[in-house]
Amino acid sequence: MAGQARQEKAKGGGTGKLVVTGLLMLPVVAVLLPSCIVLVVNMLPTIVAYVVDKTHEKYLAITVGLLNACGTLPALAELWSQGQSYNAALDISSNPLHWLMAYGAAAIGWVIYLGLPPILGHYYGITSQARLLNHRRKQQVLVEGWGEEVRGEITEARDR
Repeated sequence: MAGQARQEKAKGGGTGKLVVTGLLMLPVVAVLLPSCIVLVVNMLPTIVAYVVDKTHEKYLAITVGLLNACGTLPALAELWSQGQSYNAALDISSNPLHWLMAYGAAAIGWVIYLGLPPILGHYYGITSQARLLNHRRKQQVLVEGWGEEVRGEITEARDR
């Protein structure tokens, strides 16, 4: 029961932190609204990845989000060079080249997330087999030098 009470208390504290963070971010969003427009339009794949990712760690959202943010930087840099105006934000948000960069980078994040685990699993399977073979060779050398007793296998005759 005590653990459940702690979890409920932690959930309530998280909501309060979210509200405070939202209130503190409100002036920033108001001042940087053109940048927020460009960010929201270009970071849509990250939002989708966050919603789709049901794991607690959110590895999909992190992988897609970091690459998506890298693809969004050129659009933000262009907006800042043109001077934080709504017209510039709308022009940049409708530029297909910026969409291609941001969404292409997010697609690379999806490829990494979906493709890397099978590749690493295959790699670790091969290296484990090679290490096992190497240990068996070393064990054979020891058996040849010291006899079958060094294998550590227990025979029925000794157990009786």
